Amino acid sequence: MFFALFAGLVAAAQAQHVPMQGDGLLRFPLRVSSGAPVVKGVTKRQEEVALEAQLNGNFYSIDLTIGTPGQTVTVNFDTGSQELWVNPDCSQADNPEFCESFGHFNESSTFTDLGTQGTIIYGTGMVRFNRSTDYIAVGAARISQQIFGVADSSFVTNVGVMGASPWLSGWEGDYPLVLDNLATQGFISSRAFSLDIRSIGSDRGSVIFGGIDTRKFSGQLEKRAIIPGDDSPDGYTRYWVYLDGLTLVQNGKKIPIFSKPTRQAVMLDSGYTLSTLPGPIVQAIVDSFPTAKTIPESPLYSVDCSVMDMAGTVDFLFGETVIKVPYADFIWKRPDGACRLGVFQDDNFPVLGDTFLRAAYVVYDWDNRNIWLANNEDCGSKLVAIGKGPNAVPAVTGECSRSDGNTTTIPTTSVPANSTAVPSTLSSTQYHNTSMVLTTSGSYPTVTYPTGHAGATSTVTYSEVHTITSCPPTVTNCPVGSVTTELVTS
Repeated sequence: MFFALFAGLVAAAQAQHVPMQGDGLLRFPLRVSSGAPVVKGVTKRQEEVALEAQLNGNFYSIDLTIGTPGQTVTVNFDTGSQELWVNPDCSQADNPEFCESFGHFNESSTFTDLGTQGTIIYGTGMVRFNRSTDYIAVGAARISQQIFGVADSSFVTNVGVMGASPWLSGWEGDYPLVLDNLATQGFISSRAFSLDIRSIGSDRGSVIFGGIDTRKFSGQLEKRAIIPGDDSPDGYTRYWVYLDGLTLVQNGKKIPIFSKPTRQAVMLDSGYTLSTLPGPIVQAIVDSFPTAKTIPESPLYSVDCSVMDMAGTVDFLFGETVIKVPYADFIWKRPDGACRLGVFQDDNFPVLGDTFLRAAYVVYDWDNRNIWLANNEDCGSKLVAIGKGPNAVPAVTGECSRSDGNTTTIPTTSVPANSTAVPSTLSSTQYHNTSMVLTTSGSYPTVTYPTGHAGATSTVTYSEVHTITSCPPTVTNCPVGSVTTELVTS
């Protein structure tokens, strides 16, 4: 009986990594891939970081199915860029074999070339693409007439990108982005999604379009207004919010780093392997962080890898919520065994990247211009749809506690009356087809990212294939026979 219970729990956990669709939401698994998705940066210091990172870091990717019949292509899920594009030129990639592993899209029977081009310039790379339309399946949602780019030339880039950020010019742009179409074509109720990227080595990260998972965080979701583009550090619409303070905690002792009455603007970007902060804040962290040392001719800082086993945290204050990042998540460990502090200096473009986001549960609400944050935990799965209107994101408290963050029990709790609870195990084969007439003319602007991007490249080590064979008795609609492939990196 114990074995049957254990097998059921394992099967239920594996089911969480199958794309699922419920009433008004889509949950899609994220996987950790080793390598540089793109390199964003223009300053010398930023490019030094990007070049060091190229062979050593990680990024978070999802699989899309494009065209008729569907073709699977893996893309980097990036909250720091806007557009969707595929097919980097692998002959010009810094790791051609790695680039080829992510799939290639060929024109399908429903493909249309729009006759316009776009260009994105990164600090040490670029891509030029032709804008086109086709069906694109994001999990179980088959979007009709989605505009995306098919690269005809690129340099350095190893993998395509699915941007999840608004247009730099504002919340309405030249054409509907993926999140726009998910809402207008009825798959989700409003333009909102939650991101749960997890620690390196965990296979339980996900993005939920149109919903949240109340068993993936603890405490109350903290609402933070997105800073308007005109008031942001670079003058563009991005996921800028104010950080109220930062503290190191070592052996129970708190070491204040900064507490600003005027606060510090930061951008939340899943496309950054590391984080960046202004020089005085970074120097204060380095002065107090165990074993942190400068590296000659590099803006990065070395740390002893043994610090990853310490019980310390880097605490980020947002309003009444403290996001506690364990040292193990705030240190970037490279495959060659070297360890780097998870932050470096950038006085003009402060970003909280993966070294912060691995400890945070973040809800991005386009329609209401808000970010919601809580501490990332894991005590099962309970999906709640995000509705419409000013209170679309439900004011719920996470069902995990700090002490049970890795348990597999799934408690029974209530859901607010204005929200919709969705079973955590749903059909992964349901598709909705929609039709939309789209006319396009003219040209689109070139987009330049003036930011440092510490992405990285190395070969993918191996993949694991999971087949769901059974579920616990309490799980309905068990997707027996569903198969999911997971990329595992060392």
